Amino acid sequence: MSQDVTQDHVTEYVELVPLRADGVELHVPAADHRPGWLIWLSRHALLLITFALPSLIALLYYGLIAADRYTSEAQFVVRSQSRTSIDQIAGAIPTTTGMERASDEASAVHQFVRSRDAVDLLVREADLRAILSRPESDPVWRFPGWFTRDLKEKLFDRYLEFVSIKQDSATGISTLIVQSFRPEDSVRIAQVLLQGSEALINRLNERARRDTIRAAEAEVETAKERAFQRREELTAFRTRAGTVDPAKSSQNLLETIGKLSFEAAQVRAQLAEAQRNSPQGPQITNLRNRSQAIEQQIAEEKRQIGGSAQALAPIIAEYERLVLEREFGDRVLASALSSLESARIESQRQQLYLERVVEPHAADYPNQPKRLQWIAIVMALSFSVHAICRSLVNNLRGHEH
Repeated sequence: MSQDVTQDHVTEYVELVPLRADGVELHVPAADHRPGWLIWLSRHALLLITFALPSLIALLYYGLIAADRYTSEAQFVVRSQSRTSIDQIAGAIPTTTGMERASDEASAVHQFVRSRDAVDLLVREADLRAILSRPESDPVWRFPGWFTRDLKEKLFDRYLEFVSIKQDSATGISTLIVQSFRPEDSVRIAQVLLQGSEALINRLNERARRDTIRAAEAEVETAKERAFQRREELTAFRTRAGTVDPAKSSQNLLETIGKLSFEAAQVRAQLAEAQRNSPQGPQITNLRNRSQAIEQQIAEEKRQIGGSAQALAPIIAEYERLVLEREFGDRVLASALSSLESARIESQRQQLYLERVVEPHAADYPNQPKRLQWIAIVMALSFSVHAICRSLVNNLRGHEH
């Protein structure tokens, strides 16, 4: 107890100090003189920042600001001809036995849809900038908008947010999905992208056709040059040998040798008969001389065939080799010409096809954005963040005390 003395009276008061059981003095916080609304805000600031504010922004954006977006879908498949084996040596024309999926070409189409070339095509053919800046668009999705400048790279990034493409690995069918602020704009974008994809397929076909024909023509030129060279070699050989066909010349010599051999046999027979009948007759000498002359002629003919440097045997061998090479060159040339004709016929038929399974159609109602779904997602995430932050704050306060 203490006393406070003034001029007129004495004021007495008792100061109460809270003590714990062990006698230690406890600290009592001073009274909070802030307004009640400020105290409430300070106590619920975490709830406001982590949950209430994000949820309110989501409600305002998806409820009042976000513009409707209309979706148009188109489905297509890229196919190629499945062919039987081609007998190019015989010049057989390839026949188609059906169609098969062309996965590599489908991937090329997908890359085209996601490329800057597709954006340039849409800018030229569909006025993409005007489509993305319609009056009914919202500032977040409009181009240029609050967060995007009017740059080509930004336009490409925004384009990828409006256009997507995917493929069903089981069926090979590709689905093109396009969004815009007007249903007719979605259809227009999808149509232009399909036309650009078909043009890409046609370019691939044309390039394959040119490469095929160019290769076949080069093979024909090579075979033609080889065949002409073999013919020139054969002509030079005939000029050098002095005969058109050494084989026929040898045949004539063989026939001559045969006739001479027959005649020699007859003379020998006559000589033998004369020697038996009249051993000292004058015809014996004539027959013997005639037989010797025929034998000499036969020996000379045989020497021409294969018994001298100018014999026909090596000439015939060289001639037959050149004839064989000429015939081989002619067959190779005929095969190359047949392959060229087959390549030209095949090139007239389209090898790759982009078949439209589902045409793009205008949507009757907007399916984007999914307002209630996104509001619920934001609120759920915000509540989760609030719960985590509240747990961290409580743990920190527990460690302080």
